[in-house]
Amino acid sequence: MLGHACLEVAASDCRLLCDPWLIGSAYWRSWWNYPPVPDGLLEGLDPNFIYLTHLHWDHFHGPTLRRLGLNRHILIPKTPDRRIYNDLKAMGCDHITELVHGKPFRLDDDFRITSYQFGHFADSVLIIEANGKTIMNANDCKIMGLPLRQILQKHPKIDFLLRSHSSANARLCFEIIDRGGQHTDDQKKYSIEFAEFALAVKARYAIPFASNNCYLHPETQKFNQYLNFGINVKRYFEQNAIVEPECVVCAPGDGWDHDAGFTLTNKDWYTNLDEHLDLYLRAKTATLESLTQQEAKVVLKERVVAKYAESLFSGTPFPLRRLFRGKPITLVAHSEAGDTAYELDLYAKKWQRLDGWSDAENPIQIHAQARIFLMCIKQVNWNSLGISKRVRFRVKDADKKYISYFLEINDLFDCDVLPLSKCVNPRFALTWLRRWRELMLYGHIAIDLARGRGFAYRNYLPAFQGLDAVRS
Repeated sequence: MLGHACLEVAASDCRLLCDPWLIGSAYWRSWWNYPPVPDGLLEGLDPNFIYLTHLHWDHFHGPTLRRLGLNRHILIPKTPDRRIYNDLKAMGCDHITELVHGKPFRLDDDFRITSYQFGHFADSVLIIEANGKTIMNANDCKIMGLPLRQILQKHPKIDFLLRSHSSANARLCFEIIDRGGQHTDDQKKYSIEFAEFALAVKARYAIPFASNNCYLHPETQKFNQYLNFGINVKRYFEQNAIVEPECVVCAPGDGWDHDAGFTLTNKDWYTNLDEHLDLYLRAKTATLESLTQQEAKVVLKERVVAKYAESLFSGTPFPLRRLFRGKPITLVAHSEAGDTAYELDLYAKKWQRLDGWSDAENPIQIHAQARIFLMCIKQVNWNSLGISKRVRFRVKDADKKYISYFLEINDLFDCDVLPLSKCVNPRFALTWLRRWRELMLYGHIAIDLARGRGFAYRNYLPAFQGLDAVRS
């Protein structure tokens, strides 16, 4: 275990590295590895293969990939779009292999991996089989239903389950005006979902993974209080007498060896968390101040918004634009030179710069630094906005769904589903054909919602001895 979501697996003479983020930060200096990655760790790595589970920057980390060397053999899931592939090519990588959903890929004689993709903004579960052991690297992937059953039928004995256990979404960033600015997240659910998934998979060991981060940027430090560290997951297992699977917390540098078993650090990173974070922040202050100076000079100009709005309006089908009838979105871009606000009316296909804004006149607001909006637009990467938590959604409770609609539509542009012309091709159809189980799952969920049944993740997991049974 090397970092937030970075896993190294060595078998025979072959080394596989998954999702390496081992230097610096992610999401505009918001996310930092915690516990910190030991100095010099990256320089000692020499992987034969690198696998990237999905496009998010805490998994696809450009600076780390460049330090490792762009000549490495990089493996990626074959998604309906070619976004990950194209981004790697643009970086200068030329040895890229796309892994077909559910099709094993051999790394060595007794070392193979199988990628299973899931979600419209495609994530993937990686099954790693080596020397008689099986690792399920589920990372951020909230796989369920028939797609999960497919994995468990093909790989019935999971030795190690690695899965996320904290918030990587935008729910904490909502300021609900008519609820006193309260956010919309429920932190208690993350340990519960981790435990339920682990019980359903029936792994031997469950390792909290892909949530080993903290927030050091001034805009996001307040969110450290909501982090659900791996130690909290372990305590949840203990409080509920869950012993199978066994929950094991790993810090960077910890691991498991076929002969020695688990090798774990003795350092306590969590008891005096505020002190640890304060020291961490002091070490990174110069880096953070440098970014602040850069961002202060950036202004979100009208020509950039005009080009973005034209693409957004023309590429969004009318049924989706109709959702925004009478509900324009206001972008408020902050800068040292002065804040600028733009109103986007998707339904009417109109935009305008505003001289001022207020909760009464502009009830659906998205606030961020101008540089962040600029990068979301230029890189077609709005998905990172909410994950970064360097954003505020100021909205009434009844209107918060329009923020979600807006972000989902931009996500569809990020992964080349919109405009629709980009997904009318054989690749798109064939990759989804291999994932027919997922389409059936969505149909099942839609029917449940139409019947008035609320969505609960546990309802779509394979049968398992639930937490209520464990307590009793």
